[in-house]
Amino acid sequence: MKKIFLIVIFSVLLFGSTRGDVKIIEASENIQYLSQKIAVDYLLLYTKKDSRFLKKSIEDNIKRLALYVDEISETTKSQSTKTYLKYFNLRLESIKKIVNQKKSIDNVERILDYGEEFIEGSDAIIDEHKYKYTKEEKMLMLSKKAQYLFEYVTSYYMASKIGLSSNFNREKMFQAISKIDKILTEVNEYTYSKELKKSVEQICTIWTTNKEFFSNKDGLYIPHILLHSTQYSQDILEEIERYHKKNL
Repeated sequence: MKKIFLIVIFSVLLFGSTRGDVKIIEASENIQYLSQKIAVDYLLLYTKKDSRFLKKSIEDNIKRLALYVDEISETTKSQSTKTYLKYFNLRLESIKKIVNQKKSIDNVERILDYGEEFIEGSDAIIDEHKYKYTKEEKMLMLSKKAQYLFEYVTSYYMASKIGLSSNFNREKMFQAISKIDKILTEVNEYTYSKELKKSVEQICTIWTTNKEFFSNKDGLYIPHILLHSTQYSQDILEEIERYHKKNL
């Protein structure tokens, strides 16, 4: 009887821990996506005269990111995770100030640097709360990861076209391109419905085309075409994300 009682207690604790970890990991991935979305929007803001819409978008995403920080804070018991979250809040305050300052190349660099910090900190949080994923959970994580990586690559592509083309920036961009290639290979190998499989093939086709522009150092600067095609791919990835959530 005692043995059965201990097993029940262990199962409850394990289930509770895993459920909390899933919540934290998903929130961390959303933070990564929003940090890169903010970077892309600021790069657009830097090149535009009428910037009210973009400023509003950045401000809204700062609020959304802050909500995910709060969500993790309320769930985690890890002190090191809480330390990362404090750092995130400081960075959000810095970004709020930058958005209301005069646009400058220095501020673009700061936003990119902050984006790197959000990714690094979120990766550390994910590592602290990771567990053995099921196949469906793994595919869910990959679809979310691809969404932020699309924004990440776009931000460095745009930065390279406004005079921030450094070896470091290009290396980070090519690393992200390689990660996207691997993720899309796995997604393409998964057995989806006929309709969803077509959508996955569309993402792969779009990515193959876009990758040529990302890799072409002296190519045309086509941010809006890339942004629209990336958004279309992300919409499909969200559909894939919902599919895997239903199968959990």
